[in-house]
Amino acid sequence: MTKFEETLKHAFTESRHELSMQNRKTDAEYKSHTKKHNELYDEIKILLGDNRKLISDYEAATNEMGSIDDEFVYLQGMIDCVKLLRIIKMI
Repeated sequence: MTKFEETLKHAFTESRHELSMQNRKTDAEYKSHTKKHNELYDEIKILLGDNRKLISDYEAATNEMGSIDDEFVYLQGMIDCVKLLRIIKMI
């Protein structure tokens, strides 16, 4: 990765995080999915009883993988966009 790409990656990571946090507070669809997710999660924890830590560990691992995937796709898209803008001499 070039220095330019590393700088872009850092800037876009900060931007993405801020946007994600804002959307979590304001996006109705996100809020609806969060509510459903929490209800299902609570139900599974109750059903697992003493083994409920297992679902927490599973969810944490799943979230980490999803976060890594999402971050990579988002950042690569932004980097590709900027490269394209440079190629067509818009920046």
